[in-house]
Amino acid sequence: MSILRPKFTRLIPSQESRAFHMERNRIYTPDKFQSYNDWFYFIHVDPFTRWIHAIGMVLGFILYYFSAYELWLTGFSLSVVVKFLIGVFFFYFLPLISHYFYDGGSAKSTPDKFHSTLIPVIHINVLTLTGRYDKWLRNFMVKYPFTREAWLLEEKEGSELVRR
Repeated sequence: MSILRPKFTRLIPSQESRAFHMERNRIYTPDKFQSYNDWFYFIHVDPFTRWIHAIGMVLGFILYYFSAYELWLTGFSLSVVVKFLIGVFFFYFLPLISHYFYDGGSAKSTPDKFHSTLIPVIHINVLTLTGRYDKWLRNFMVKYPFTREAWLLEEKEGSELVRR
């Protein structure tokens, strides 16, 4: 099965790949899109960034669940607070750190957009975790055909994360 994969995607970014991402994000700003959320989808095409976001979301949800369950069973405690704060780290700060790691922080959304981008980021994560992201990306490119060139997307066989 063929998937679209950015040319400059790698687990450990190089100076060249980070510079490429920063330049793309300088050119393709939110004003080039019909909505801020469309831009938000655009900045999350890189599979490594998306997988870090998705894993962070899953770990965050698990920790939120356990902290809520413990709160319900035993009441408020330091353990509940610690689990919740670690969940916040995984759900929110790990993805934020991934943007600094992969694109120098040039593709992160601003804090004032947290609520409006919460549903799209969950949507992106679910598409990534279920293997349906490539199909969704192809539909997105109908609306924004410049996505292929902006990300230097290539047809590849196999996994998003394994270079072939």
